[in-house]
Amino acid sequence: MIKGLLIGLIVGALFLGLALWGVPLDQVGAAIKHMDLAWLLVGAVLWAGQYGLRAWRQLLLVQPLAPATTYRTQLSITLVGFFCVNTFPARLGEVVRPYLLYERDQVPIGAGLGVVFVERIIDFVGLLIAMLLVVFFAEVPDRSIELFGSSFSVVEWARGTALVLLPPLVAGIVALAAFGSRALALAERIVVAIESRVAAPWVTRVLRGLLGFAGSFVDGVAGLREPRRLLLIVLFTAVLFVGMAAFTWALACAFHFQQWIGFGEAMGVLGITMLGIALPAPPGFAGVFEAAVRAALAVFGVAGEDLAARALAFALVFHWGPYLLLAIWAGYYLWKDKMGLGRLFRFARGGSGPERA
Repeated sequence: MIKGLLIGLIVGALFLGLALWGVPLDQVGAAIKHMDLAWLLVGAVLWAGQYGLRAWRQLLLVQPLAPATTYRTQLSITLVGFFCVNTFPARLGEVVRPYLLYERDQVPIGAGLGVVFVERIIDFVGLLIAMLLVVFFAEVPDRSIELFGSSFSVVEWARGTALVLLPPLVAGIVALAAFGSRALALAERIVVAIESRVAAPWVTRVLRGLLGFAGSFVDGVAGLREPRRLLLIVLFTAVLFVGMAAFTWALACAFHFQQWIGFGEAMGVLGITMLGIALPAPPGFAGVFEAAVRAALAVFGVAGEDLAARALAFALVFHWGPYLLLAIWAGYYLWKDKMGLGRLFRFARGGSGPERA
């Protein structure tokens, strides 16, 4: 964990330097002061709505494993889980939701990881589709980059990358949903064959442990095998991305960026930012988030010395405003449900196993 934290801190410091480059810092406060509060309020409502949608989608994924679970439980787990992802170093927070699903709904850890993994893949597919729509329909300046003596188009690169990645990702989701049980049956036969040839008890324990985890993982995607449930998950994901783009656009309006940022461009800003924070980063994605937002704004024309302070102010509010709201909302459930943030962190570090509620 220490190594990952150090790498994240170094990367965060470098990107923070990029985010602050050329910005008259004495003007940032004034840019925040002149925000349009009405648009800021609209953005806050849209932000809250997207977490409500995430909880509904998680409920759809978890219900086949825990039929008695409730929306309230999934909302609590979603908020606390995402708060931990944004707070714990080295992305340790990713395992918090599987832990809470086990503790609150007795969903096996492997199945909980399967739920989170499928959700992440679905989100990445949604992001790629959104970026394709931006490239095709939004006004994106076709910038070229010189590299190793060659020039290539950023727009064409983005379009090609999305088109290359989408088919295998979609195929992978379909394969998990349709062929997960068959793959497990094949794995069982392979394990039995190995056990018949290798007498070492530790080999049997390892193979059986892996097989059990794989079985739980496949169980975690059981919701995808129901056509109606899968359709609802896809619809929720589509609405979720529209809501996140609408939040980004509302915040752009709050900073009076309407001249450059319409709804399509807001989707582009959101997508570039999400791709940016996939890099190693310190807790809270500090520095990396701000640099990614400034780069995204520059793609759509929000660049130059006269707009630098406003762009950084937008990046700061876009990053830390939602984080503060999430901390308050998740903090309520941490207190109300007596989860214990320290206990969650210890589990994320591997210091203690899950306990049944």
